[in-house]
Amino acid sequence: MSRTLTLVAAAVLAFDGAALAWLGYLTGRAVLVPVGLVFFASSGLILLYWRWYRRRLDEISAARRALSEEARALRESVSGKRKA
Repeated sequence: MSRTLTLVAAAVLAFDGAALAWLGYLTGRAVLVPVGLVFFASSGLILLYWRWYRRRLDEISAARRALSEEARALRESVSGKRKA
């Protein structure tokens, strides 16, 4: 996921949650306030999940590089033994 898309999604969800809680408070509908707060808090969870996702992608990239280096070393080792 791109950073921009994630930030826009979190911002929209935070705004919706804040607006829902505020309107629930203004109109006296007590049920809307906690629902709005849950929406607002879930926007933070989107950002936390995105950071976890990016960290996992970095780990996968590092593992792929290490595997590629190992495969290259094995190819060189095998081709070196055939020449000798």
